[in-house]
Amino acid sequence: MRKLFIQFYLLLIGCFLVAVILVGVVYKQAVDKVGERYLSDLLRTTLSLIETELRGVPQELWQEKLSQDDHRFTFHVKLERESAYDLDDASRAALARGEIVMLENNYLFLQKIENSDYVLVAGPLRYLFFLHQLKWFDYALLALIGLSLAFPVLLWMRPHWRDLMTLEQTATRLAHGHFSARARLPESSGVRRVGQAFNRMADSIAELLASKKALTNAVAHELRTPLARLRYRLELLDDADAPAHQAMARDLDEIDRLIEELLLHAKLDRPEAPLTPSTFDAASWLDDRIAGQMSLAPTLSWMRQPLEPGSAVITADHHLLTRVLDNLLSNARRYTNTLVRVSLRLEKGQHVLIVDDDGPGIPQEDRERVFSPFVRLDSSRHRSTGGHGLGLAIVERIARAHRGQVRIDTSPEGGARFIFTWPEGLLLHSVTRGNKQRLDAPGTDD
Repeated sequence: MRKLFIQFYLLLIGCFLVAVILVGVVYKQAVDKVGERYLSDLLRTTLSLIETELRGVPQELWQEKLSQDDHRFTFHVKLERESAYDLDDASRAALARGEIVMLENNYLFLQKIENSDYVLVAGPLRYLFFLHQLKWFDYALLALIGLSLAFPVLLWMRPHWRDLMTLEQTATRLAHGHFSARARLPESSGVRRVGQAFNRMADSIAELLASKKALTNAVAHELRTPLARLRYRLELLDDADAPAHQAMARDLDEIDRLIEELLLHAKLDRPEAPLTPSTFDAASWLDDRIAGQMSLAPTLSWMRQPLEPGSAVITADHHLLTRVLDNLLSNARRYTNTLVRVSLRLEKGQHVLIVDDDGPGIPQEDRERVFSPFVRLDSSRHRSTGGHGLGLAIVERIARAHRGQVRIDTSPEGGARFIFTWPEGLLLHSVTRGNKQRLDAPGTDD
């Protein structure tokens, strides 16, 4: 709100100052011309009268004569030599022509006495002093008016700011997967129509996502029946050991795994994914998962960093976290050259699981994109390397379900580093309340 308020206020003050300056310029020109003409005529008459009275008086008695007549005027009049004042050439020429010269800084008026080097000095005049003070008073008044404009601007902007903050908070909730969030704005809101359009957009997005999830679930479940029939008929064939038979069996297994990942991804793609948190030993869990991958690639070098104090026991959904580690290790196994290293530590209240490899790595511009479903990068990571393009998307969904995050960095070994973090002592009562369904069975989402 602060930025919006400052921008609107500065715009208002700018328009106000432009209007004031325009009015002031016109007013100043009119008043100055009238005031200067009136004052000049008055002083010209007065000083001409004094000069006439001094004509018959000897020059050495001029000052005495002026002192006797000083009470007749509302301003002080004295006689001084012209050289006593530092005047520019234009002012001296004006005095020589018999004109009255005004010294604004000293609030004085000068008129030269004919055929002498003396000038009559009138002032200082309170009128000029008042005009000088009035100028500063005007500036102060303008500043006060400008500051006072901030109050009505704040009063007008505050309800709009409150409603815009409501829209922002609702949009943030939608971005975090809470698709039931809607903006509730009062009838008198100035942005109510924007809120209504926002809600209609959110409804359309929720319907689209629900339709996508329903389609995914329906397709995945409907495929299971023909797949089961194919397996049954395949087993009835006489030549079960034929290469073609084995190849078809592998294809069916791959389709089964794809369906399982689709269902798991669909279940995790919710604002409140069903979790079952538990506390378990980290060392044995890491060793068990690494051993499973080591049997698939015994030629690689598999390393586990020693656990630091405080990270020996972790709390999370055991099944889902196992899926995370298996996916990351499987990914590293497919793309590494010789080494895969795993570490788990505790940093600032966050469990940090890191998987490093020495493979080709992932370019900076693709590190966010690889967590999208079915995204594949260059030829070093195509379908021939295995997988269905859902592994990292599932890892990202599990991180979100655990109130954590996953990101990619450059490994010290030169390849990719996957960093999976989630809060220590994960408390998921608000997430699991009323929903204790496990995600380990791919067909439990009927």
